[in-house]
Amino acid sequence: MPNILQVQNTSMNNQQVTNTPGIHPPIGQNPQVMTPGRVEPTGASENGEQVSTEVGGEGSVNFESNYTNFVQKMHEGMQLPIEMEELLFTDGVALRTVGDTELQGILNELFQEIEAEDPKELMDFIESQQQAQVKFTGELFDGLRNILNHEISPAFRENILDFIKTYNNYASSEHLLNQMESLGNDIESLLLPSQREGFSKLMDQLDRTAPPGDTEKNTEVINKLVIPFLSRYISRTHNYGAVRTASVMFSLYAVKYEDGNEEKLKQLFTKLTKHGDFKMFFKGDPEKTLEQAMENLRPQSEKAMKFPEMLTKLIQKGTEGSAGSENVERYYQVLNHLLMNESVYMPLLHLLIPFRYQDKNVMSEMWVDPDSERDRADAAKKQKIFIKFNIQDVGNFELISVVDNGNVNMQIFVPPTLEEPQENISRNIQDILKNNGFNVRNMEIGVLTRSHRVDEVFPEIKEKEKGINVAV
Repeated sequence: MPNILQVQNTSMNNQQVTNTPGIHPPIGQNPQVMTPGRVEPTGASENGEQVSTEVGGEGSVNFESNYTNFVQKMHEGMQLPIEMEELLFTDGVALRTVGDTELQGILNELFQEIEAEDPKELMDFIESQQQAQVKFTGELFDGLRNILNHEISPAFRENILDFIKTYNNYASSEHLLNQMESLGNDIESLLLPSQREGFSKLMDQLDRTAPPGDTEKNTEVINKLVIPFLSRYISRTHNYGAVRTASVMFSLYAVKYEDGNEEKLKQLFTKLTKHGDFKMFFKGDPEKTLEQAMENLRPQSEKAMKFPEMLTKLIQKGTEGSAGSENVERYYQVLNHLLMNESVYMPLLHLLIPFRYQDKNVMSEMWVDPDSERDRADAAKKQKIFIKFNIQDVGNFELISVVDNGNVNMQIFVPPTLEEPQENISRNIQDILKNNGFNVRNMEIGVLTRSHRVDEVFPEIKEKEKGINVAV
């Protein structure tokens, strides 16, 4: 059987990194910023005095790159399913009866959303969460990835990336509005009392229900009223601390929001379609693929949106101490690990989907590389999938699969306590795959003795560390 894992030496660099996931500093408190310079790995300064190199220590210097830090935090984030399982299925169950009224309501709604009684209902839920969590999927982005894999002009490549950036801002319109609203509330609390009401009235003019791409009205309010107000306030009061810091962040979100204008998005796409290389490499109807991609971003089914909304509210309440002050750090830990998986360095599609099926709690996590051999020009497109799931009272399962043009190579690891004969498991899974149009080339079933790390299944994550060495 092909070596699906492609196990390589995944040891970290010689210097140990012990970062603890942090929390964003309060507004006005600037995090430490490193500037590039010559450093001595021994920790000795120029005058001979010792400088602590312990991460997080006073006077410490982080010698690792941002990407190495990401890999380290990714390892720490492997505990996310366990942490989430405890918050939902242990603490959450208890808080449904002893928590405050609002928290009980959130948990009751959340548990209603993740409950499934039959296979079709479960499949619909998982598919809806996949669509809600992944923006860059579908025929349009498959076509753009295909173009980027060919030798094209730097100018055309830049045009594609500009389009993708604008599409991302278009898709993030609601999120950017929420971020500006949150920052606006922070700014209002920092202003002098005499200025708060005026600022609040300006913020009230924003249409927080504006659909993606409909940015003209809100952009006009921001550019002509809100930002000039903040500029005048900072100039008059000489407040170059918290208010200015928050105002700069507000302006950055405003720029991204304005860039997500639907008309601009369509203009950039029209520009792409007129290029000769686009016509040569893009398969399908461009206009229809763009329309479908934009349609996928419009309000989805209530079940698709309700779960992430309730989960967000639960984590927010937890960080505020509603689940007990002793648990605040745990909720922040879950939040930080969730955000880590949204990092720009993450080269994989990542999904975390908890659910209840036939009265059993299930925590599932999935990583997908939609084009696992993109670096080989002669390679057929392959998809590599890594799935972990824990079934209450049954145990932990892991699945590693490579799909090559409908042909499947698969390794399945089952709990040592599972009583079902492995032949039955293999036969049932093969039947499911065949019924869905897949051809099973190889299937191996083994006992799960230890959990696999993501960078073992996708060794290219560690390989990229050698080429990315940026520290700020």
